[in-house]
Amino acid sequence: MSNNNFFKSNLMALHNVVQASMLVYPKEMVIATLRDLFSKDDYYHYSKDQWGFANTTDHTDLVPGADMPTMHNKYGTNQEGLSTRLFIGENYRYDGIYYPAVLIKSGGSKYVPISINREQDSVQYEDIIYEDGYGNQTIVHKPVSFITAGVWEGSVIIDVMSRSLMARDHISEVIGMCFADFHFDDLVDVGIVVKPPNIGAASESDDRNDKLFRQTITLDVRTEWRREIPVGNIIDAIFFTATFEDLSRPGNPVPANMTVNTEVNITDMLIGNVNQIL
Repeated sequence: MSNNNFFKSNLMALHNVVQASMLVYPKEMVIATLRDLFSKDDYYHYSKDQWGFANTTDHTDLVPGADMPTMHNKYGTNQEGLSTRLFIGENYRYDGIYYPAVLIKSGGSKYVPISINREQDSVQYEDIIYEDGYGNQTIVHKPVSFITAGVWEGSVIIDVMSRSLMARDHISEVIGMCFADFHFDDLVDVGIVVKPPNIGAASESDDRNDKLFRQTITLDVRTEWRREIPVGNIIDAIFFTATFEDLSRPGNPVPANMTVNTEVNITDMLIGNVNQIL
């Protein structure tokens, strides 16, 4: 599952923001999730072109049934249909003109602090292993970055529009199950928690000489933002001190975490004895 969320501003990188998910990211992930879900549907099938947009081709002079999502040939392999049977995309000021349509827009967001100081006392460490010539090892925990973090709570609004009552109801039910269970864990893995979906009352309106049936589904989402400020931007240098005892004098205490091992094989002993005799 992927999305087209490319943040063009470099201010996030300049301020060491490693996770920003207030408005754009949740909306794009909801769109990507629905496209991935309905691309596997045999009837309400979502098809995309080579650029990733909804494949709404012209049906002029095409044979009947050319818009069917999956066609099975005599070799048993599937061939992608010529057109999508469902439009899934971002809501915009012209709304949708291809039905059934699933239009997604942001319903706003608010900042919810994790703590009063925005987790400013948190420090991220990395482990560095030091080893001396005798093979003694020690692990030093080096501070890497200072952390600040918080939570965004908001909503994503999904409008299901169709000229068919059955299509509106079926699509709405599938979307509700998608975010309640099918892809709940997948969204958690990418940092978005979807609270129980709210499905509003159905409505209808006049659309030229026909009726347009609508269902609104509201997803209350919770995401996090996070900054990791490198220690090097604040602290010039960190000095580590290692103390080694004098092992040449007998009776000096040896540090508890230091041992000196000497290995002599039998060949070295024989050669040493021969040299002493000579």
